[in-house]
Amino acid sequence: MNMKSVIIGAGTYGEVYLAYLQEAGIEIVGFLDDDPRYINQKVCGIPVLGGLDFLACLKDEYDVKAVYCPLGNNKLRVEILNRALGLGYEVPNFIHSTVDISPNVEIGKGVYILLGTHIMPYTKIKNFVMISMGVNVAHHSILHEGTFLSTGVNFGASIIAHKYAYIGISSTIMTGVHELGENCLIGAGAVVIKDVPTKAVMAGIPAKVLKYRE
Repeated sequence: MNMKSVIIGAGTYGEVYLAYLQEAGIEIVGFLDDDPRYINQKVCGIPVLGGLDFLACLKDEYDVKAVYCPLGNNKLRVEILNRALGLGYEVPNFIHSTVDISPNVEIGKGVYILLGTHIMPYTKIKNFVMISMGVNVAHHSILHEGTFLSTGVNFGASIIAHKYAYIGISSTIMTGVHELGENCLIGAGAVVIKDVPTKAVMAGIPAKVLKYRE
């Protein structure tokens, strides 16, 4: 069901999601963004209505029912979408029409999957996961809350990505890996062949730990 909606974040990725959502027939009445450069401006013809604090007022002033938050910052995206739920908004999924997804995949709330992605059977995608274009996710894997898979990622079978894991562009997580730790970061083009510790930053072929996130 189409509902009047807003997008959190008026930057370039917000513009991308605006295009896809409009193509899907979703009515976007505005953006919200705390960056003062955007306040009282228009982005691709759509007004920036205010900062995030304005979320509490949108129902009454604009009859907004739904919130999309395609931010690459995993923790912030989860925080904002949970806040929207607490205020009584819907946080719909957006799955592009070109996504190939098995009907027995389990999908939570506020999940975004972009074009050309393939999701094999028995995958579990938890709330607020974001998957970019051209991603391949193999069977029986679990993507926990707030994980992000960048463009061109190949994600093997029976792997658990814990909360807030960030998988960089064109990286490969090999089948045989069991877990990616919470809040880890996998660099672009990395090939991961062993389990990733919590908060680890890994890069290279094969991927090695460079440091740990604060």
